[in-house]
Amino acid sequence: MTEHLSRRRFLKLTALAAVARPHAAAATTRRPNIVMYLSDDHGYEFTGCYGDGVVHTPNIDALATEGMRFTKMFAASPTCVPSRSVLYTGLYPYRNGAMGNHTKTRQRIQSLPTYLRALGYRVVLANKVHVQPPNVFDFEILEAALPPDPANPRTHRDEGLDTQKVDAFLASHAAERGNEPLCLILADDSPHVTWEKNRDYDPAMLRVPPYMVDTPMTRRALANYYQDVTTMDGRVGEVMASLRKHGFEDTTLFIYTTDQGSEWPHSKWTVYDTGIRVPFIARWPGRIEAGSICDALVSFVDMTGTFVDVAGGDAVEHLDGRSFLDVLLGNRKDFRDYVFASHTRDGDMNVFPQRGLRDSRYKYVLNLMPENKWTTHFTKVEGLSESHATVYNTWLEKARMDPVAARLVQTIERHGPEEVYDTQEDPYELNNIIDRSDTRPILKRMRAQLKRMLHEMGDPAHESVPENPG
Repeated sequence: MTEHLSRRRFLKLTALAAVARPHAAAATTRRPNIVMYLSDDHGYEFTGCYGDGVVHTPNIDALATEGMRFTKMFAASPTCVPSRSVLYTGLYPYRNGAMGNHTKTRQRIQSLPTYLRALGYRVVLANKVHVQPPNVFDFEILEAALPPDPANPRTHRDEGLDTQKVDAFLASHAAERGNEPLCLILADDSPHVTWEKNRDYDPAMLRVPPYMVDTPMTRRALANYYQDVTTMDGRVGEVMASLRKHGFEDTTLFIYTTDQGSEWPHSKWTVYDTGIRVPFIARWPGRIEAGSICDALVSFVDMTGTFVDVAGGDAVEHLDGRSFLDVLLGNRKDFRDYVFASHTRDGDMNVFPQRGLRDSRYKYVLNLMPENKWTTHFTKVEGLSESHATVYNTWLEKARMDPVAARLVQTIERHGPEEVYDTQEDPYELNNIIDRSDTRPILKRMRAQLKRMLHEMGDPAHESVPENPG
């Protein structure tokens, strides 16, 4: 064992391996592989195993029957770079420095490759990197982007993960470095825009969520989004087949998740659940109970510490997150009292900073610039067929005559300084209950908790949290 694998941790790993299936006995002499399939902008609700009766996601659904499905896993930011930076560092955006999209972490920060490499792991990131600087996120890079498809030209993304290159990599690793534990992040581009053209779905049969204005253009765009999700799900299945073929299946913790919610209004670029609540399924034969469901509150800030724990390392003391390995193994049912998320901006396209705090039921949102109208790529980017402003303009047109649509557009674009939501009664967070008398104790408690957290991490936004009355 390496010097970072303490005797206590080695004994724990040995005990964990002892409960594995007999044909996985090799796990007693080596640490598990870790493979995470990280899609891009896959909204929590657009998956069969999370309740969507229309979308075709048979491979992700199969993972849920073979592993643990988390119902309350949250990204710590609703945009790509800040979310991934948290995922790979175990530090909140203000602490790692990557607060806005397309920004960099501070040079002194350490990340997942550093921690796991010290434990003897090969740490590889395939396809989409989307974190900076390279010396902080010093993954071994596997170039695995599919070539452009002339029949479906993309803007704002590459075509997707090339699973044949992943298969070749797994074959090579098994043959040449089979005794070296592997951490492999498979970062797909789907279902980020530009979405694939619909082939499989009838737009008229789709369920339009309450945070979208139902127009024919909305339905066509949503069908394209569903198509992209389904294509990505097929690649998940291809990766699982490669893991089986090359002998990784029974010695691997496999995770499916995404970086944040879908690229629709009131979703990505916001700290509402549709922006930060993510699908998360973990499969680990013999260790994670098949078909289990976890309702514990967990955050992406906990991922780095968990990977270190799975790999046999001692806890990294300075992280904002902590290991939820005991949750994965079914040894505890709860984890966090609150999850925190922040959004700063996405260049000049979205200047609507938020801080959010959620417990198992209630959400508190602090809007730092409530005077700004909420705008972003979806409302402003022209020229994308059946997407973005092409869709949103039909919402604005309908809102001129339809009071329901008008109210929804107003809810999307205008926000007060503070918001409180009952996510049990209002899962899409469309009805701000901050002015209700029975909300006052909730508001007081969550204000105090958010102010404390922001102050501890050094975020000056703590000064914007209103003081509770005496």
